[in-house]
Amino acid sequence: MNSIVILGAGNVAFHLTRALIENTLNVRQIFNRTLEKAQEIGEANRISYTDKISEIEKADLYIIASADSGIEEFSHYIPYDDVLVVHTSGSSPMSTLKGDYRKGVLYPLQTFSRERNMRYDNIPFFIEAENPEDLIKLNNLAKRVSNEVHELDFAARMQVHMTGVWANNFVNHLYYIAGNICEQNNVPFDVLLPLIQETANKVIELHPKDAQTGPAKRGDQLIIDRHLEELQNDSRLLQIYQIMTDSIKRVYEK
Repeated sequence: MNSIVILGAGNVAFHLTRALIENTLNVRQIFNRTLEKAQEIGEANRISYTDKISEIEKADLYIIASADSGIEEFSHYIPYDDVLVVHTSGSSPMSTLKGDYRKGVLYPLQTFSRERNMRYDNIPFFIEAENPEDLIKLNNLAKRVSNEVHELDFAARMQVHMTGVWANNFVNHLYYIAGNICEQNNVPFDVLLPLIQETANKVIELHPKDAQTGPAKRGDQLIIDRHLEELQNDSRLLQIYQIMTDSIKRVYEK
């Protein structure tokens, strides 16, 4: 791709812009409806930025890196039909893009926060395109950034996106719950960090089924009942604990 314009200025756009530029790809412009957000990314990477549709530059590739709810709206802003337009969502079909241009998907499977410096070469990218020529172009572009690129249709990509919710979003929420319990007992969250780190390291070397420990796997009902008793005053946490415990027990009772 000789030239790229990115639409959106959230965390995905922030990191994707950096990843493309670090790999000497020609990102020419950032467009966003809020100028200040576009300006932050534009100035940090020394590229142009705008909040005006009339100022969107002509490019070979347009990447819509917005929330799913904004993809269709952004897709209407592109005033050219002889270009390739992709979105970065794992949970939206290619048909969300509206326009007479060529369409595709460039989905990075990762959690992005601006505060984090990241290695981009180990982020899996999942690509899709309407025609084989554009699929080759997306494959070549993604491989400039990452060592792991896969072709995937929407049905499979949706499943992969959901695995990210299970493995990241839900797990992080459990950290939040654990942190609240620590705080209520005047214990710093930091005491959990060695456990969290070892859990992450272990699952790299072992299958998750083999890495599992704890009272639910052991069938230690005495400990489980004590925990449930402690949670009697919080029906929400009680329900989460019971569901998680029952799910683990079902795996290992077999």
